[in-house]
Amino acid sequence: MNDFIYNLILTGEQGLTLFGTLRFRFTDPLAAVPDGGVPALLAENQQLGVITAVVIPLEGSISMPLLTGFGRVPLQGVLLATAAGPITTVFGTADPARQIFVQFNQISGNQIAGGTVWRAGEPAELVFSLLGFQLRLPF
Repeated sequence: MNDFIYNLILTGEQGLTLFGTLRFRFTDPLAAVPDGGVPALLAENQQLGVITAVVIPLEGSISMPLLTGFGRVPLQGVLLATAAGPITTVFGTADPARQIFVQFNQISGNQIAGGTVWRAGEPAELVFSLLGFQLRLPF
């Protein structure tokens, strides 16, 4: 089980607070990386004053029962990372009926913070700040 699962607290502009769950996994992180792994990819492009970043594809889902019902909305996204760690993660969906965009940054080893936009560009658009805590599963 390679999923990262976060319990979310979403707070809207007017004080509306929702709870949700974000689940995601790396789709194929080694597809674009050379045989030596991520260190080899970073070593290829080392220059003074330049930071090399790696784009890692992700897939996942989000559920917010008051907006999405009890189903999950599928997400596709990318993680932008350097040798020092992750920079940011961005998700989106192509489902026109349940359009959502999520962006977050890692705060600590098990906390994330960012934002999400539900139905962007529509009159019913909702913007939420996002705080997430990683769910630890016993293996």
